Amino acid sequence: MTDRIEAIWQRTRALRPLIEAHRDEAESLHHLPDAVGKAYIANNVFRLLMPTEYGGEDVDLLTYYDLVEEVASYDGSAGWNFSIGSSTPIILADLLPSKLRMIFATADACIAASTTPLGRAEETDGGYRLTGRFAWASGIHQAHWVLALGAIFDGETMRKSPAGTPVVLGFLMPKESCTVLDTWHVLGMRGTGSTEFEADHVFVPKEMAIRIFQGKSRYPHPVFRLPPTYFGYNHVSVMNGIARSAVAALKSLATKKTSPLGSMRDDPQAQYAVAKAEALVEANRLSVKHAFGRIWEKVLANQPVSIEARAGLRRAIANAAEGAIEAVNLCYRAAGGTAMYESTPFARALRDINSAATHMAVRRVMMEDAGRVTFGLRPRTSAF
Repeated sequence: MTDRIEAIWQRTRALRPLIEAHRDEAESLHHLPDAVGKAYIANNVFRLLMPTEYGGEDVDLLTYYDLVEEVASYDGSAGWNFSIGSSTPIILADLLPSKLRMIFATADACIAASTTPLGRAEETDGGYRLTGRFAWASGIHQAHWVLALGAIFDGETMRKSPAGTPVVLGFLMPKESCTVLDTWHVLGMRGTGSTEFEADHVFVPKEMAIRIFQGKSRYPHPVFRLPPTYFGYNHVSVMNGIARSAVAALKSLATKKTSPLGSMRDDPQAQYAVAKAEALVEANRLSVKHAFGRIWEKVLANQPVSIEARAGLRRAIANAAEGAIEAVNLCYRAAGGTAMYESTPFARALRDINSAATHMAVRRVMMEDAGRVTFGLRPRTSAF
């Protein structure tokens, strides 16, 4: 490990006491507290994957998986915002260099992105007017910018491509031009602040309207040339971190919990549960990083990424998501009545893991699409 990466690891691990001290506050606020957001800025989290010439840390994507998993083991919501906040640059490959430099000139360059539902954009002099209500904007409370997708309309007619599909662009706007809504009242992942926002005829200059995964990158850097299959890789690393936290909680509980039948450490069911859960976490990490490594090698070599390699990552991600859920369930049940209390790590992990699993990138449809590729069919989802 290089000195640079070791320093990043040290800074990341140093976040643990702060994140753990603010977990309950994050759940109450329904977004990360300012103290955590400021710590992310101080640690350059939002530019973690950016090239050094843009103020970034240029962390390789295999190391990145481990960093995200580590932070998510402190708290699922903090890990999610760490992952999402640092991954957003990947979708900016079509942005002009001058605009990229402007956005990432300082370490507080957090972008909250919403990819659903689509807004309505009308072309006007020098740009577009965007209107819509957008959801799932994780980290918007820490963000200075928001990105939303909009379909282009000419009057009442939706503009279509030569292939007959809607013309859709991503629109980058200052957060202040939108209205952030208080709708994030959820079971799990409460601290992510993945709430909704509205845009009402917001003017977006033409140079801030970008194609996302629709063309060649303006940049030679590998991080800007990743296929959309990347999304899922960063999500499941969070889920594995949550599963790790449940395993750690069970280990801790076993050192002190007793029952009329004896110590938990001597209980064969608890022994099986902790071993099986740990095996699932380890297998998840190895399989996902191996599958992503095949893609990363091609990206580094500036070579095309085959659909078979993308299907390999998709099935590894979907399988790991199921494995992470199983690991948490094993720990929750092995903890017995202790796990029922809302204040315990087991209850939090159960809520968070099942909430994280609702994201499209880790749902069953992705495994089904990987199966379609195996059968020689095209995937149904566009983000493949």
